[in-house]
Amino acid sequence: MKILRKNGNWNKINTREELLELLKKYNRILSCSMIHYLNDLVDLEFSVIKDNINVNEDDKKILSELEIYKRIAMYNIYNMALNIFEEANPEIMISGNNDGIEGLNVYASFGERSFQVFDFYYQEGPIGFELEIPSGYKTMRIGDISLFHTMASDKLREAELMRVMDELDRLYDQENPYGYSSYGDSRHFDGCRHVGGPAAQWSFEHNKKIKANEKRFELLDSKKELTDDDKREIEITNRFYELLLKDYGLTDKDFEEEDDLVFPERQTKLQKTLVKKTPNIKIYNNIKYI
Repeated sequence: MKILRKNGNWNKINTREELLELLKKYNRILSCSMIHYLNDLVDLEFSVIKDNINVNEDDKKILSELEIYKRIAMYNIYNMALNIFEEANPEIMISGNNDGIEGLNVYASFGERSFQVFDFYYQEGPIGFELEIPSGYKTMRIGDISLFHTMASDKLREAELMRVMDELDRLYDQENPYGYSSYGDSRHFDGCRHVGGPAAQWSFEHNKKIKANEKRFELLDSKKELTDDDKREIEITNRFYELLLKDYGLTDKDFEEEDDLVFPERQTKLQKTLVKKTPNIKIYNNIKYI
């Protein structure tokens, strides 16, 4: 979720001219090779994520403590991605600073289908909380990049079908820990009739879970082959995934599994998120199987 900052901390990506002017202040502080490297990042000669023979990981860690590096890195990530997607077909929808977003969000849409293709999120402060960030609050975090990759897998779809069947069996066998209630308790307090209580709430949530899993089972069981829309989604996500990996100098092997600490209840076999960590930047590889 992207949040528009309504206070004075609205944080737009700097312009090229602003960054070059700021960089002049570091001419006597940083080495010539460092200045040249930062200038190349501003000129979008290569991605800040890509390995560079003139700057190693230790150099990047030192640079990442400087505000100028953070501003240049954000500019580099934002504009290199923007250049890729602005040249894309009309199915691509881009939202960024011009829409009041502290980041860059890209979706593809055709027919009744819409799906995410790319996301760069650099907003200061906690993700997902609409908070006023105190004036002057800064971190060295550059941002989080999310890539999206859709693949076909009959094997994993079958595994997901079995997982949903097991979950339905578990739900069917569960008993209300607060006693029986079809839709709720009916109690009288102070002469008034009240409907509800923990038994009713548990029953409502339990029935909702059963219906959701039954619907998912029917959807998975009815899917015998890829639709044209499925094939189109795979083609679009893979095309941009490969272009972005090339820009970043990464391969599939650079990503590692990371425990889903935010949503531990997510158990589906048809989604997986891998991560690549660099100084103050996390790159997520979100894989969807259909």
